[in-house]
Amino acid sequence: MRIVEKVLYGFGGLLALILLFIAVCHYNPELAVKIGANRKADAAETEMESDIRDANVVNTTVTLGTLPAAQNTQTPEESALTGSVASTGNARTADNADTDESAESRLKVPGKVAGLSGYIPVKATGTEITQTRADEIAKELSKGETGSSLTFDSDLYPYYAIINETQRALYRQIYANANAQNRHFAPVEDVTANDLKNAFTSVVNDHPELFWVDTVYKYQYTPKGSVADITLVFNITANNLDSSKAEFEAAAKRITDETYGSYTDYEKERIVHDTLIGRVKYDANAPMNQSAYSALVYGRTVCSGYARALQYVLQQLDIPCYYVTGYAGENHAWNIVKLSDGYYNVDSTWDDTNPNTYDYFNCSDAEYASDHVRRDLSIYLPACEGNRYSGLEVNPSVTPPSTTPTPSTPSTPSTPSTSTTTTTTPSNNTTTDQTTATNTDSITVITVRGGGDENYIDNINDYFNECFDSMIDRNDDVITFDLIVTDKKLWDTIYKAYDRGDCQEGYIDRYLVEKHKNACSMRVEAVPRTDGSYLLRHRGVIS
Repeated sequence: MRIVEKVLYGFGGLLALILLFIAVCHYNPELAVKIGANRKADAAETEMESDIRDANVVNTTVTLGTLPAAQNTQTPEESALTGSVASTGNARTADNADTDESAESRLKVPGKVAGLSGYIPVKATGTEITQTRADEIAKELSKGETGSSLTFDSDLYPYYAIINETQRALYRQIYANANAQNRHFAPVEDVTANDLKNAFTSVVNDHPELFWVDTVYKYQYTPKGSVADITLVFNITANNLDSSKAEFEAAAKRITDETYGSYTDYEKERIVHDTLIGRVKYDANAPMNQSAYSALVYGRTVCSGYARALQYVLQQLDIPCYYVTGYAGENHAWNIVKLSDGYYNVDSTWDDTNPNTYDYFNCSDAEYASDHVRRDLSIYLPACEGNRYSGLEVNPSVTPPSTTPTPSTPSTPSTPSTSTTTTTTPSNNTTTDQTTATNTDSITVITVRGGGDENYIDNINDYFNECFDSMIDRNDDVITFDLIVTDKKLWDTIYKAYDRGDCQEGYIDRYLVEKHKNACSMRVEAVPRTDGSYLLRHRGVIS
């Protein structure tokens, strides 16, 4: 009987503890959420360990998306300013910024400029991690360049003036690390995802000279919403940045040279506007078309490239010019230019028609109200109410003869890739430098070069470049290709890179941005070969 009695007492005590725990969770729901998050993290780690045991196959999915709403930890007062931006004296307030859906639905875009857009909003890939992992990152990861001594003139860099002090510290850090080509670093202060979004957006909006920085980034955050690390994504120009900068600056100088002999900011602005649209062609498929580089060096771009190029060239002439994002039938970008009597809207993309026009040159907000609406941080840029330099130009009735030689189309900057792709029929399954892909109607043969061995890849950076170059020129929804790496040690390194997400920075993010895609699910299978090398079979599903 005593044994039964002890069992009953024990059961009763356990039941009492369970009821107490339920009561605590009921009155303290945050505890339940935290426990659930920890359980979720433990399950994810268990699943990861299971995946690692299957050491010859890796699957990864990368999605470029928006920031999770749950990470907004701002006060109601901060939220009223789009993620806690600072109020400035000449900024428009959220109350009078006409950015709601009803205003956008009333827009009437003229047919001759319909579709001349192409702006892609800043995108982020956020991954939740445990607090324990965040603490480890804080000990292991450097802040890189903090930029603490940097200053930015609000007359030339308005977005820096718009955001709050915490975001300005992060702005300086992002700018400094981008210049130093540091991709991965810990935030200089304790910041939220919204702080990061505002700071990153402000940097890329203020600085068109950072053309190698894509308008996408990655970060990891804790269950409480604190950002643990930041990863910038660089485009292909970063592979040979000195040469890319030289081309970029030379192309800009060819335009500023046209202003010699002009004395007023208005005259310089008009010449730059005319020269730019005379030398650039709208092309929705232009590479790197969110950057000023695409317009100035390639001569092909979309609205983002036009706007950033005009911004950069006028900055070189000490004329304040701002990058504006919003809606004009589609996501769109244009400029605000400051002249002696105030601010003006300029949309060089929509002026680049046949013949070129001044329909959207030096216009007020009232004149833009029927077809342009600002969005996001751009609503806090100065109101455009200047009038002295509006309507001074006369549209040509026919296309005028060119007075300057048309520059030859520049070649794409050199890349580390030297792989060639051809389509053929299968011959025999050998272990030479030519390998056959599977799961396709035709057989893709890829000759891999660039490693220490004449034919094999021998380091992970070359691997990432080969993957990127094997995908970038193809528009299929399913892309397959084969690569050969020297040995199992390199395959293990590549496997861990996929496991950690380094493949995103290595090539997938670059591919998604360049091709304007949303997600890539990549499967890689490693097949040992008789000479000790490994054949890596890739199958990417693109959406």
